[in-house]
Amino acid sequence: MSLSIYNQLNKMSHEPIEVIVVGLGFMGFGFLSLTKNSPGISVPLILSRRPQETVEYLIKEGYAAQIESNPNTIKDLHKKNVIAVSDDLDLIKSYENKIVLEMTGTVDYGTDVALRTVEAGKHLVTMNPELQATVGTPLKELFDQKNLVITDVIGDQPGSLARLIASSKLKGFKPIMAGNMKRYLDIHATQSKMKPWADDKGLAVRQTVSFTDGTKQAIEMTLVANYFGMSLFGAGMQGPRVDNFDQVLNVFNWNDVPPEGVVDYMIGRNLFPGVFIVAEHEDPHQQKYLRYLNLGDGPRYILFDSYHLCHLEINETIANVALYGSATINNGNNPVTSTIALTKFDLKKGTVIDGIGGDTIYGSIRKAATNSEYLPVGISHGAILKRDIPQDTPIRLEDVELPSTPATRLLKLV
Repeated sequence: MSLSIYNQLNKMSHEPIEVIVVGLGFMGFGFLSLTKNSPGISVPLILSRRPQETVEYLIKEGYAAQIESNPNTIKDLHKKNVIAVSDDLDLIKSYENKIVLEMTGTVDYGTDVALRTVEAGKHLVTMNPELQATVGTPLKELFDQKNLVITDVIGDQPGSLARLIASSKLKGFKPIMAGNMKRYLDIHATQSKMKPWADDKGLAVRQTVSFTDGTKQAIEMTLVANYFGMSLFGAGMQGPRVDNFDQVLNVFNWNDVPPEGVVDYMIGRNLFPGVFIVAEHEDPHQQKYLRYLNLGDGPRYILFDSYHLCHLEINETIANVALYGSATINNGNNPVTSTIALTKFDLKKGTVIDGIGGDTIYGSIRKAATNSEYLPVGISHGAILKRDIPQDTPIRLEDVELPSTPATRLLKLV
């Protein structure tokens, strides 16, 4: 976060930006805790599908909290440093504030939240690439019509890559690859296999499976590709295995990079959980400076952030929205990629797909123009197969009966 933003937020400590938080999971609580020690942003209201459980958790963690759905009472409680908790999504409209922070990690419930937010005339900040990459484009059209902002956050990989790309362009670089890193990939990972690891880390097993089988990464890079108009080397990402990070310049064929650049990733046990770009600098006079700065001889250079700090960086996005009406990253108006669903195993007719992080499908990024007939992974949950489909096969929309949900209705698929 720039010092100027921090200073502005610091001046607002007595009249902070009020943010309604929807979803109090692992990252949601981390953000709430951050607001105690970071100026200018406060949380008067948490919307949760399990309000009593949420209140009990907050009290256990040392917060004053109670169930409340009256907007005026919530204002009064906020003045007393008491957090209101409710399952009433109508409060998005009836409570007076300007920003909603959606952190549910779901597509269907998240879509409902997003539609209510734009109807209320408020800005939407999400920590939910799944939502953005699935229904972000039609949502953006609705938010644009009302001159409102919809954006994902700095802190998650897509937002952190967006910040890195913007910073590189200010330095005169031309990004030709936006990159992500994985230490482990098993496209056939199951919940039973990953549960011990998830329990050890304190994470939901569904979330853990989505990391492990590559779905989460495909969705994140879909969002980056669509916001910046970047493409793919071929049918999907290549994901070469490497021993060390600096091998990136040697494992891709740079002659195959299209003018708009590509998104891709590397996999290796020694990689760090950060983001990187490969960029060229078109000013030949800068090459001697870049060599002096230990970035190499060029013509391609690696720029990276060795970490992304998740909830600790969300305030920067919120401040940019509140102070400048500026988005960090969204799915854009003309998406060029999508993440489609493939079968993890041989699936029989009548199988009900259990969605992202489940045991039936995984997601893979594809070019949108040539893959519009396939099932987006973000709306796969609850879809019923109309025929037998072999393992590792892309599922077509015509292969499934889709449930009626806020997301499928918004996409006009039901």
